[in-house]
Amino acid sequence: MKTVDLFCGAGGFSEGFKRAGFDCAYAVDFDAQAIETFSHNHPSVAAEQKDIRELSGDTIRSFAGLQKGEVDVLVGGPPCQGFSLAGTRLPDDPKNRLVLDYLRIVKELEPRFFVFENVSGIVSMSGGAVIQVLKNEFQALGYKLAFGLLNAANFGVPQARPRFIIIGRLDGKEPTLPVPTHREVKVDGQETLWDIRSMVSVSEAFSDLPEVLQGEGAEEALHVNGANNEYQKHRRGLRKIGFVYNHRATRHSEAITSRYSMIQPGQTNASLPLELRTKKTNVFRLHPDSPSRTVTCNFRTDLLHPWLPRGLTVREAARLQSFDDDYCFFGNLTRKARWVTQDDQVGNAVPPLLAEAIAHHILSFK
Repeated sequence: MKTVDLFCGAGGFSEGFKRAGFDCAYAVDFDAQAIETFSHNHPSVAAEQKDIRELSGDTIRSFAGLQKGEVDVLVGGPPCQGFSLAGTRLPDDPKNRLVLDYLRIVKELEPRFFVFENVSGIVSMSGGAVIQVLKNEFQALGYKLAFGLLNAANFGVPQARPRFIIIGRLDGKEPTLPVPTHREVKVDGQETLWDIRSMVSVSEAFSDLPEVLQGEGAEEALHVNGANNEYQKHRRGLRKIGFVYNHRATRHSEAITSRYSMIQPGQTNASLPLELRTKKTNVFRLHPDSPSRTVTCNFRTDLLHPWLPRGLTVREAARLQSFDDDYCFFGNLTRKARWVTQDDQVGNAVPPLLAEAIAHHILSFK
């Protein structure tokens, strides 16, 4: 089963499909650091840094050595901010360029299936009109569709991360979305608890990682602790077993460390006394017994470690995204660089476990 990965980023989609047994034949992204990360972890894939506007179905097939009809699944999530709509169609407007190119490549490659991924907020854009227009565009290409919001936490990812997913199917049969495998339960109809047999908590996700204080850690280190549960065992990886990458903590000032120490698990900095609050209001301390909030590109400052007074490391955020420990991220840690940072690559990624669930679901179609 051959896949093509557009807007591949660090490779979360391809990693999940690989775990399900798919073979990524081609991947593309505009960012040089993201492609370096992707290529290092997927060395057999024909991956290139390129503007999608310069691509065609023929150039993809030629670069990847594919014949017509050999693409089983095309995956990708084009940025959809600032859509321009014209009735029931997407006009040829610069705001729509990337999604129009996504549609064009779907048309030219004619994959048996496609998976379109995006932020949950797309559902409410233009009062729901954006979703209807996307449906119209994909159906005009001959695809039957299943679409809706999937929360990564319902598929074993230790993170509440709702994503909008469309699965398109070209053979005339109706597709469906995967059924959640993990759940939350309510006790006495009041308090919501996470079922520890299914939902994966923050503590379960990374309590086995080497402990690093603020300003400590390394880009490559050996595991010194044993895995405490199945999730941790699976995250040890198969590429370079025993190694953990990108586990380096930001150095904070004494004032910031003191302020972080006062924020309790499950609370934001709004819980601090007025005189200690800053203009930044979205700093949240993770609760060890629950899945994480959505991991964004600002996890070093927005998400605090549940028992240490610091932001997360790239590796801790990657664990919350369900990347394996030997999945190495390249690039800078600051946004002074031209290309995206390691933080951006992790925060923008599709969680591999969510992608794997979608991949297995597609394999189940008859």
